[in-house]
Amino acid sequence: MPVADGTRRVRHATQWEPVYIKRHPGYDCRRLEPSQKSLRRRAILSFLKQLKSCPSWLLTLLSGVLLGLNAPGRHTQLVGMVALFPLFVVIDRIQSNGTSTWKRRLGHILLACWVAGSVGALLGVPWLTYAARVFGGLPQAAALLVTAAGYGTECAFVLFVCFGLSVLLIRRRGCWELAVRLSYFIAVEPFCPRIFYWSFGGMTFSGFPLLCQLADVIGSPGLGIYNVGFSLLLLLIWRWRVERPAVPAGVVRRLAAAYLALWVVGLAYGAWRVRYVESRMGEGSQVHVAAVQPNFSLEDMASRASDYSARESQLLGLLRDSKKALGEFPPDSGIARLVIWPESAYPAAYFQEFRLQVLVERFARQNGTYVLLQTIDWDETSSGRKYYGIALLIGPDGRVQGRYDKIFRIPFGEYIPGAELFGPYAKWLRKHIANLSEFEKGKEFTVFRVSDDLQLCAPVCFDAFSPTIIRNMSRGGANMAINLANLMWFGRTTAPDHLEMTLRWRAIEHRISVLLASNSGASTVIDAAGKRLGRRLRLFERGTLSQTVCLRRHFSIYRDYTGWVHLAFASIFAGTLYLAHSRAGIFHKG
Repeated sequence: MPVADGTRRVRHATQWEPVYIKRHPGYDCRRLEPSQKSLRRRAILSFLKQLKSCPSWLLTLLSGVLLGLNAPGRHTQLVGMVALFPLFVVIDRIQSNGTSTWKRRLGHILLACWVAGSVGALLGVPWLTYAARVFGGLPQAAALLVTAAGYGTECAFVLFVCFGLSVLLIRRRGCWELAVRLSYFIAVEPFCPRIFYWSFGGMTFSGFPLLCQLADVIGSPGLGIYNVGFSLLLLLIWRWRVERPAVPAGVVRRLAAAYLALWVVGLAYGAWRVRYVESRMGEGSQVHVAAVQPNFSLEDMASRASDYSARESQLLGLLRDSKKALGEFPPDSGIARLVIWPESAYPAAYFQEFRLQVLVERFARQNGTYVLLQTIDWDETSSGRKYYGIALLIGPDGRVQGRYDKIFRIPFGEYIPGAELFGPYAKWLRKHIANLSEFEKGKEFTVFRVSDDLQLCAPVCFDAFSPTIIRNMSRGGANMAINLANLMWFGRTTAPDHLEMTLRWRAIEHRISVLLASNSGASTVIDAAGKRLGRRLRLFERGTLSQTVCLRRHFSIYRDYTGWVHLAFASIFAGTLYLAHSRAGIFHKG
């Protein structure tokens, strides 16, 4: 017990006696002050205690904002590392409320997921709001409501299935409970239906080129083990430091060390994989590609609807730009040449307007080049015309060498969901959405087999968002994917970044080169390691992209054994569930 004269009193038996302590000459009084590490720890604990008293609705909004910032194009993808943590805290509060009924907990979790999903949709995909306003002719407020209620509800469904459903079935919290939730997410995430594909792991880790390479083993959905795992680790630390449950500090340290080991393994694999792929870039065959970005506007498309001279003028412009782009390649290189026109660039239905078709055939013969273009076609049936969005490959002899019918159609843009069952509803939509098109769904994963060394696939626009289309085309032998897109409907938004990021994951998952050819931008070439080759045409820039691309296919576990990978995820979940039930009794009330 210190006193004013610098002594300390020590109790002996029943009395206090002063004991004089001689201080060392080098004694520093500043050592009594808290260290910087201690101050940081106190600040973190203070923040966590304040967060503990934060309202659940505010935490849910915060999670939605972070999920929106996680989307491509904002260069803030790394916030996805913690985007789910506030939502997990809210779900944890709902789960730990022992007085609440099962139905009430279900309703609260659904509401939390819907708020987070709607806010994330509004911030993450503003291009849907823009399309609803321009394409659908809706007022701004109505367009925002469509995004929040439409795509936001889909995002909420994914959040609930991945993170809320398992919580409702678990009765006892703890380390095993979090392990079950993580393994369950890994098992179900690849199968969650969604209109526009995105991945919790994929979008977050776009800033880590080495870690991205794991996508050819576990797929971009599998990378969610890193950011979802981190959010669950934060939740465990939250419980340990704030709620003070019976969690030993040693267990927390071991789990943190295991998570760090996952990073070490992922980065080491990525470094080896990038070196391996890049060392074999020059071993495969090559093709000269000349992609034209004409930047046709909505007014251009409207003007050519009934004016042949406008259509002919636009086609002649395409031919001039293509001729100029081909001039950047050596004339006698012996390498196949391919001219690419994006979606909506060709100004007519190829098989229905013969005069323009002749111009294309003549250009292909005179320049000894293949021409890949997107157009429309239709069949006359007893019930009326059936329209198709198609990609065509024209050979150097001017003949059509292949046709692909688009498989992935945009709801309320290229087809009306449930139109066959609800006729009046479909009729009302056709009346009020002026630019609505209705296309038939393609059935074949077409590969254009030009030669043994040149096998192409041409997914059209949002075909890239489907995780199965390019995969099946690649399994069919395609060594290059060319995405023909038209993003002018989405204005100056992040739509090109979203599509480019998705194609980047397709390149890594399937280890093939990918080219994005867009009418309005941003066109670019991505190699099998997920890196951009050459320049990237800016949004709403008119220009050409001339690039020599290596067509070598590399081995990919995820591409060739997708079913086995998903089965491994399911087996990990089943094993974790068994251990958690037998050792911790997570389904028994505790």
